[in-house]
Amino acid sequence: MSEEEQHETSTRNATRPDNAEPKEESAPKQVRLLDRFTWANFTCTQSTGGMAILLSETPHQFRGLQTAGVVIFILNLVMFVLFTTAIICRNLPASANPSRTPPEAYFTGSLWLSMATIIICMQRFGVPHAGPWVIVAIRVLFWTYATITLTYNIVIFVVMFVVCPLRPGTMSPPMFLMIFNAMLTGTVASSIAAYQPHSQRMAIIVAGIAFQGLGWILCILFLPLFVGNMLINGLGPANQRPGLFIPVGSSGYTIVALIGCAKAIPDEYGYFAKHPTASETLNIVALWIGIFLWLFTFWLFAIALVAHLPIVIPKWGNSMSQPQMSFTLPWWAIIFPNIGFTMATMRIGEELESNAIAWVATVMTILVFAAWLMDLFLYVKSIFQKRIM
Repeated sequence: MSEEEQHETSTRNATRPDNAEPKEESAPKQVRLLDRFTWANFTCTQSTGGMAILLSETPHQFRGLQTAGVVIFILNLVMFVLFTTAIICRNLPASANPSRTPPEAYFTGSLWLSMATIIICMQRFGVPHAGPWVIVAIRVLFWTYATITLTYNIVIFVVMFVVCPLRPGTMSPPMFLMIFNAMLTGTVASSIAAYQPHSQRMAIIVAGIAFQGLGWILCILFLPLFVGNMLINGLGPANQRPGLFIPVGSSGYTIVALIGCAKAIPDEYGYFAKHPTASETLNIVALWIGIFLWLFTFWLFAIALVAHLPIVIPKWGNSMSQPQMSFTLPWWAIIFPNIGFTMATMRIGEELESNAIAWVATVMTILVFAAWLMDLFLYVKSIFQKRIM
């Protein structure tokens, strides 16, 4: 059963009084829509915010591309405010609801991932057009975000250990979303550190690397469970199969954070004043670790892509109809993890000064943008057709 179907069934059972009669079906549509709003909708805002970042960083820029990024960023802010209001209103009743239990609880991490993309977008689009106060505000937001995500990763795992201990063969790709918010702390640090004063920069870089280590190690613990789940249960239902792209972001964003933090190191300051060769050494190490991880990232991407070929491409010489795919919220997994993969390719191309790799990253950007437009269209269409919420 899909996440939306499970959520819909649980919500009806949780909100229906014992003495309710079938007339309950005549409740106002607005109430039913709010009750069915799930945490998984934040996968839309995390992907949309990531798309704005990707457009601002693609190697081959042209007139109007930055403006398009700003428009997408503003759209993302509007959606984030609406979604946050909806989830608050939905969770205001004290009664139990499925947002506290799997599988929907796995998607709570998408809220924090959406906030991470907003902070990075503030750096990309706000700093060049505003005063120094924005840099200070971004620094405050970074430390607030770091504190929240560390607390979240401690609490959510304790809750999962108690409420839903993981059994062999039950690993769900959305579980990675609980980890990614800590990992994105490192990505945020790599994006903002170079613009901070030297006195503040070192602390941000150190924290970013530490958080990236936390996220990456947790992902390494989850990846064998992810592969083992596919060995036991196969690739999963067609509608949920786009979720296979989620692990791609684990090493993709790690590459971005390592190279970005290394490039932001302040020369001749603090530790690096005592060890003048350390800055260059760390830049080299970050690049080669990134190259080391890139092919593994591609392998994860290729598995998810090939898994969709029997569904997308008709079977030659076979009269049986191919599996049907209809849009579900896990389809947003096509976007956000692959944004990290694309940005990692950009970073490696920049460091190696390779125009060929830059063009590969540009083509990847175009494909991810096309996929984002597709998902956005299908998302809105599904809402109007009442297949989502």
